[in-house]
Amino acid sequence: MLGLSRSDGSRMQSVPGSWQQAQQYEVAGAWDQARSSYESILAAEPDHVPARLRMSRLEQLAGRYAQSRQHALRAADAVRLKGSTRHIGFVTARLMEFADEAEAASVILSADWNDQDVIRQSPSLAQHLWLAGRYEDALRFLDAIAQHARHPLLALTHANVLRYLGDMAGAEREYEACLGMAPDLADAHWALSTHSRAQPALSRVSRLKAAIERQNDPLALAHLRYALFREFDAAGETAQAWESLSHGMALMRTRVRHDAADEAARLQTLMQAPFALPAMPRQEPEGPWPIFVVGMPRTGTTLLDRILGNHGWVYSLGERNDFSAAVSETSDRFFQSMLHGDPMALMQLLDHARVGHLYQQRIRLVAPPVGRVTDKNPRNLFSIPMILQALPQARIVCLRRDPMDACFSNLKELFQGDAYPYSYSMEDVADHCLLARRWMEYWQQIAPGRVRVVDYESLIERPEAVTASLLEFLGLPAQAGMHDITRNQAPVSTASSSQVREGMHRRGIGAWKRYEAQLQPLRERLEALA
Repeated sequence: MLGLSRSDGSRMQSVPGSWQQAQQYEVAGAWDQARSSYESILAAEPDHVPARLRMSRLEQLAGRYAQSRQHALRAADAVRLKGSTRHIGFVTARLMEFADEAEAASVILSADWNDQDVIRQSPSLAQHLWLAGRYEDALRFLDAIAQHARHPLLALTHANVLRYLGDMAGAEREYEACLGMAPDLADAHWALSTHSRAQPALSRVSRLKAAIERQNDPLALAHLRYALFREFDAAGETAQAWESLSHGMALMRTRVRHDAADEAARLQTLMQAPFALPAMPRQEPEGPWPIFVVGMPRTGTTLLDRILGNHGWVYSLGERNDFSAAVSETSDRFFQSMLHGDPMALMQLLDHARVGHLYQQRIRLVAPPVGRVTDKNPRNLFSIPMILQALPQARIVCLRRDPMDACFSNLKELFQGDAYPYSYSMEDVADHCLLARRWMEYWQQIAPGRVRVVDYESLIERPEAVTASLLEFLGLPAQAGMHDITRNQAPVSTASSSQVREGMHRRGIGAWKRYEAQLQPLRERLEALA
C-alpha cells in the first residue's frame, strides 16, 4: 500500500475481520460491541460506506437523530466524491428516510450512469428519483438505463412517473409492459387497478386470480386482493368486490398494529393541555408562508391542494416530510407526529422558533419565489399544536368528510409503508375518524384565525363560494375559476394522482351506499360513538 505506514497498513488489513465481528455482534443484539467494531473500521477507513450505514442504523436505534443522519450524509459524500457506487442504492434509500431528497438526487445525478453498479441498482435508483419528486430527472435516468438494462421494476417506476406527470395513456402502457415481463408482480397489478378501469370491464380479473394462486407472500397477496377489489368494484360486482377487500384487510391486519385506546388518550391529553400560542405576526414575514392542507387521507386534501395551486401566488409542495424532519433535527429525536413518543415533554423542551426556521429553510430549497406554499402531508394533522407554535404565520386547512364516506374511502385504500394502520378494521377506522373530527374542530375553536375546517361536500357542491371564503382566510386576493382543477398541470404525487385529472365530480358523495349491507357494523360503530 503505497504511502501508508506499517500501522496504517495493519489497520486497513483488519477491516474485514472487524466487519465480520460487528455483524456477529449485531446478530447477537450486542449493540455497544457492534458500534465499537464499526467505529474501529471507520477509524481505519473513514469512507467505508457499509460501516457508515450500519452506524446510522445503530444511532437510530439509540434515538440519536443528528448522529444517525450525519453518518448517512458521510456515506453520501463517500459515494459522490470517491466514486464508490457499490452501495449507492442503500445510501440513497437511507437519505430518503431523513427526507433528504435533494441529497439523494445529487448522489444519483452525479454518478456515472454507465457504471455497472449503477446499472445493477437502477430499479432502486429510478424509484428514489421518482419518490424525491425529480420526475424529469427520473425520465432521463430511465432513458439512459434503457440502453443497458430492461427490468420490470424500471417499467413500473416509468409508469408511476408518467402517471404523476399526467400522461395517463403512457402510464397504462408502461404498467402493461411491466406485467408482460413479470406477470405476478403484485405492485404493478395494484398500481394499474388504481390508475384506470379495465376495458372491457373485468378483463384483468383472470390474470389477477392466476397471480393470487401463485403467490405466497402475505403483503403481495394483500396488493393483489385490493387490486381485485377495484376491478370488481368498477364493474359493479359488489359482492365479489367486498369478498376480495375483506381478504385484503385481514392480510394487512396481520402486519400492522393500531392501539385505538392509546390514540384516544393521547389526543384527549393534548386537547386538555394549556398551550400558550404565539401571537400572529402583525407584518407579513419573509415568505413563503406555508399553508398546511391536512385531514384523513382520501377526504379531499389533494382536491383542495389542486384548487389552491391554481392561484398565482401559491405553489404546491405536495406530500413532504419537512415539518417532522425539522422537529427531528431540532430535538435530536426521531419524530413522526404527536401520536408517538411523549409529545408533552417534547413540546416543553423544543425550541419552536428553530423548528420554524429549519422548516422555512427546507421549503425554500424546493419552492420558487412565491407568497404561499401548500404542504399537504396528512400526517401533519396531528402536529397542529407544534405547527402553531413554530410557524405563527402558517395557516392550517382541515378537510372533513361525511364519516361513512371518509371511513369507507380509507378501508378500500391500501396505504404504502404500513401507513395509517387504523384503516384495516371497521372499528378502528370509525374510532379514528371521529377522533380526527373532534381534533380539527377543537383547534379551529382554539385558533380560529389560523385553523379552518372545510367540508368536502361543501367544496364539491359550492366550489366557488368555499374557495372565495378560503382565500380571504388565507390572505390571498380573489381569483375566479380556481375550482377548475383540470387546468392545473403540476405533478400529483398522491393516491389520487389519476382521479384528480378528471376534474371535480360528485361520485364520491354517498359512495359507501353501494356497500350499505357490508358496512352496517361501521355505521353502528359510528352511531354508538357519536
